Parts: sequence; C-alpha cells; structure tokens
Amino acid sequence: MATFPALLKTGAVAQYPLTRVVSLGTQAVRFLDGSQQTYPLNGTGLRRWQLNLTLLDESEVSAVIAFAEQIGTGTFSFTNPVTGETAAKCVLTGGQLTTSLMDELHGGATLGIEEVK
Repeated sequence: MATFPALLKTGAVAQYPLTRVVSLGTQAVRFLDGSQQTYPLNGTGLRRWQLNLTLLDESEVSAVIAFAEQIGTGTFSFTNPVTGETAAKCVLTGGQLTTSLMDELHGGATLGIEEVK
C-alpha cells in the first residue's frame, strides 16, 4: 500500500493552520415508552484532514500532483501530522486536488484526506 509522502522540502507533511475533523457515526433507537438509546456504529471515529500548502516551489507542487495522479481513487496510509499516529486506509477527498503556481516559490496546493474503513 502506498504511503503519503513528506511532500515539502522541510520533510513536513502539512503546514499550519491544519484543519482536522473526527466523525463519529452513531445510531439512535427510540423505544415504545418514548425513551431513546444512542450507540456508536464503529469503535473509533473516522478522521479527515484538509491540507492547505502555501509558498511551495515548482518541485513541491509537482510532487503533490504526481502523488495525486499515482493514487487516483485508491487508498494509502497517512501519518497524522499532529499525533504521529498512522491512519492505515485513507483516500483523497472527492478525488480532487487544487494547485496553483504563480511564480517561483509562490505555489500552493489544497487537498483533503479522509480515513475510510
């Protein structure tokens, strides 16, 4: 399985501010007496990250594009930049990637990463 690379020359995976979300799936059951019980559908929440990379040079933008083309809609492992924990099965959110390169050292990329079960 592929691993999300450290795309930046600094060796970092992401830049701050970093957006991250944990989604917890739950289900509620309402009983005949009107009471309700809620329980989790999966043991842990699914995580999502939004990477907004700025001040990239041409080689860093190219590395982001190459990774997205290589993975396509497939899965890869991603190391959480905050905790260092590895999410074993992730996809690019919506399979979309936004990149820009205005001039030398003024490129950017935005991509979403979502954990799947």
